[in-house]
Amino acid sequence: MEKSKGISQILDKKVNYQSKYINKGDSSNIDNLNLNIRSSEEKIYLDIGEECVINATINMGNCNIKIGDRVLINNGTTLYSVNEISIGNDVMISWGCTIIDNNSHSIVSSERLKDLKNARKEYEKGILGENSDWSCIENKPIVIKDKVWIGFNSIIMKGVTIGEGAVIAAGSVVTKDVPNYAVMGGNPAKILKYTT
Repeated sequence: MEKSKGISQILDKKVNYQSKYINKGDSSNIDNLNLNIRSSEEKIYLDIGEECVINATINMGNCNIKIGDRVLINNGTTLYSVNEISIGNDVMISWGCTIIDNNSHSIVSSERLKDLKNARKEYEKGILGENSDWSCIENKPIVIKDKVWIGFNSIIMKGVTIGEGAVIAAGSVVTKDVPNYAVMGGNPAKILKYTT
């Protein structure tokens, strides 16, 4: 049986695409969502609540991403998931952010070499990354709780929980959990102060 190329396209209103792979609230706008699913399983991959505007690129394997109500994700932001990303209600994610629940490649050089050897062939076939051995690649879920604001060009790394009402300053790299209502900034991000 031929290996599937996965599901990848910019959502188009002419295609009954969103009902097949996305569960979306009627009041949400995903016209500028670019969804790339590296799996051929027929299921719901993405749950989006009500009153959302999602202008992001989402690259995912056979996993789930849940987005709550009244969430804004701006242009140039990319989510990469092979485990799980959960975003609460009333969350703002600015432009140019990266949210990634995995290492993308093994930290062992001989295991990365396998990915490199396959990359050009996979790219030419439109299946880049589909043959990666995810069993040797570390991944952990990301949780972004209600009322969070993530500033532009920030990076949220695997295994992080961002507490309710927290603010991530522009250009921050978040590698550890963020307490509720903390303002975090820097690389690696540290608590700058607390807000309400």
